[in-house]
This record gives sequence, structure tokens and C-alpha cells, in this order.
Amino acid sequence: MKFNIGKYVKTTRFKTTLWYTAIFLLLELVMGILLYVFFRQALHKELDISLIKQADMIYHLVSESEIDLNNFKPDSVYYSADELVYDLIFEAVTLNPNNTFVQVRLNDKIIFSTANLYNKKINPPAKITGDETLYSFTNPKLSKHSIRAASLNKEGYNIIVAFPVLIINGMLDRLLDLYIFISPLFLILSVIGGALISHRSLSRIDKIIKKTDEITTRNLSEIVEGEEFDDEYGRLVRTMNQMIKRIRGSIEYMDQFSISVSHELKTPLTILRGELEIALKSDKTPDEYRETLMSNYEETLKLINIINRMFYLSKFDHSLVSPNKQKVSVTTLINGAFKLLKSQADGKNMKLVYKCGNEEEKVSDADPDLLEQVFINLFDNAIKYGNENTDIIVENIVIAGNKTQISFTNSCEYIPPELLSKIFDRFYRLESSRNRNLGGVGLGLSVVKSIINLHGGVISADCNHHGEITFTIIL
Repeated sequence: MKFNIGKYVKTTRFKTTLWYTAIFLLLELVMGILLYVFFRQALHKELDISLIKQADMIYHLVSESEIDLNNFKPDSVYYSADELVYDLIFEAVTLNPNNTFVQVRLNDKIIFSTANLYNKKINPPAKITGDETLYSFTNPKLSKHSIRAASLNKEGYNIIVAFPVLIINGMLDRLLDLYIFISPLFLILSVIGGALISHRSLSRIDKIIKKTDEITTRNLSEIVEGEEFDDEYGRLVRTMNQMIKRIRGSIEYMDQFSISVSHELKTPLTILRGELEIALKSDKTPDEYRETLMSNYEETLKLINIINRMFYLSKFDHSLVSPNKQKVSVTTLINGAFKLLKSQADGKNMKLVYKCGNEEEKVSDADPDLLEQVFINLFDNAIKYGNENTDIIVENIVIAGNKTQISFTNSCEYIPPELLSKIFDRFYRLESSRNRNLGGVGLGLSVVKSIINLHGGVISADCNHHGEITFTIIL
């Protein structure tokens, strides 16, 4: 398999490696700078402390000798005050290596200086602050490096101890050389580390991608493994499996939809075809033709009803229904809906019993046409599946929270709870309803629920053991 560098550069794995390397090197740079600054300050501080201690020690050795250095006179032991002072401070000079230059003044007269200051002198700082003063100066005749000095002024003595920062600069240079030497090693390690980390962290993504590529509409029952991990990948897998489950449910619904539509459309179309074939095969009387046309007309109305309700539900699914909300009279809508179906109710000797505490009660923010469709469907359902010689009881009351509760109650066959929960599903019909061939397609209650949901309301159904079913709407 040919490696495509251009494609690899665009991958998350490469970008992760690049970011890891950049951050690692940035941390290395920051750490190097901090270490350099820390060691530089620490070395200079240590040198300053050493110089001050050296100057203080020399002062005590000289001042406590009880020798009058102002009026020194040569003798057989010391030919000059310089030799005497050197002998006094020998221990201090030899025990401290940070004292390359030492100069002792007494009343503006140099009484001692180290050999490397022959015919040279170190001037005290121009600005003296207190007894002890630290300062830096340059003198090419003494050293090509900057010189750090401590000046002690006390009881006429001016003691200067100085030291070139040669050793400090050398140590810092070696530290810098070491840093430059190991930088390529850090670069290599950061690239390797970034590549390993990105590979290990993204390997699970590769597995998810591979498994996702294998899932088609034929094996939606399979899932992507990895839900047990409580991290980003685990949440991703759980989300993908939930998506697959929703897709599986949608496809199952579409399959069921296609089967149900085919089944419901097949019956009226078959009847139409059969009656038309019979009418064409033999001559009929005008009354027989009229009877055939009336039958065809009824079957055509059934087809139109099925298609209209399917179209209605499709508009709800795609949020294409925009309710025209206004204040409506529930009483007026209920009475109007029952009048449209009164002939069917009379055929089964069913009557409407309407109960309302206040005839002028209004329901705010409702679409009158949609709400009337709800009442028509509920009356149609009650008449089709209700028992003959019974009443349809409709009750309209106001409940807590200024809500309106509308209930439709009629007598029918007992519906167990496990089946009652499905009656709002599309194309669902009880077996007893199918056997009675009442012409329903199982869409009326689905339309009702969609309209109530669109209004922000709730609809529920309850059936007792006496066969009384009640649909309750809360708006």
C-alpha cells in the first residue's frame, strides 16, 4: 500500500503529533530558560555572599591585630606593611578561592594588595550605600571579563575583594552547550512520543470507523463496541449506537408503513377493480350501473381519506403545519363536529351527552380547524367502534392551573392495557376491529395525537373492565 504523505499531513494523527511535539519543545525551551536564569542568579548570589564574608573576615583579622599600621616601621621580620597585612589575612585569602583581587586601604592609603594588582588599584564604588557595597566593573587591564566586587568601609578601612565572573560565565556557557547538544534528542523523543500517543489514542477511532463502514441497512442490529468506556470515545460510541438504533427504528417504521399502506390501499382498489370488471363484462340496467358507481364512489372516498390522513401526518412530521391560534369555543366545535357525523350516529342509535359547567368557557391559543378535526376523529372513532344504543359522553371542565380538560367516553369492547398503549400508533388496529371490517386504517388517533402535541397539550386513553373507554385531552 503506497504511503500518501499529502493525505497523512491532513490527518488528526499527524496534527496530534505536531501539536505534541510543539508543546513538548516549548516546555523544553521554557524549562531551559528557567534553569539558565535560576543557575545564573544562584551563582551570582553565592559569589556575592562569598565576597562579603571574605571582606568582613579580612577586616576582623586586620582590625583585631592591635598593630598600628598607620605608623608601621620595618623590622627584621616585615619589611613593609604589605607583608604584615598579608601575614595577618593569609588564612582568609588562601581558604576562599573567590578572592582573585584583594585591596586594603587605611585612611586612603593602600596598605595591602594582591600581587596581581601590582601598580594597579581598584577604586571603590562611586556610590556607597552602608558599610557593605556590592558592585560590578570592567577593567581590561585586570580581566577581559566583568569583575564583581564587595567593598567594606568601616573605621577608616576600605577593604575590596573582587573576583572575575569567568568561572560563572564558563559554567553558564557549558550549561548552554549541553542544552544545545540535547535539543535534537528532545526533538526526536517528542516526535516519537507524539506519534505513539496519537497512535494509541486514535487506534480506537480506527476501530470505530471500520465497524461503522461494515454496518448497512441489512445489519442494523449490530452495534459498535466500546460503550463500556467512560471517556470521549465511549460517549461517541454510545451516541453512534443510539443513532443506529434510531435509524433502525425509522427503517422498521418505513417498512411497516409501506406494508400497511399497501394493505390498506389494496382492499378498496381490489373492490374497484372487481366491480368495474363485472360492469364491463355484461350489460347492466341503469339502476345496476348506479349501484356500481355508488359503491365505487364510497371506495374512492376511502382512498381519499387514507391519502389525506397520510398527507396530514407527513406535514406534522416535517413541521409544515403552522396552527392559526385564537380563542375558540369548545362547545361550538364539539356540537359542530357531532352534527357532521350525526347520520352515522343515528344509524347505531348513539346520542351525544355534553356536560359543561360554563357554556361560554373559552380555550386560548388553539386552531379551531385543527381542534375541530380532533373532535371529528374522536366522534368517528367512538361511532365506529362503540356499542349500539349507547351514549357518547363529552365533558368539558376547567382544572387546576387554568387548564381545560375535555373527555370523550363511550362503551365498547374491553381493551387490555398492553393494547391500549398502542392505539395512538400509526396503522395500528385491534384484531376485533379488523375482523369487523369497519373501514378504518389506524390513522385517525395518530392525527389526533399529533394535533394535540402541536398545541402543547396531552391526550391519554383509559378503558375499564366494563368496556368504557375514555379519551382525555388537557389543553
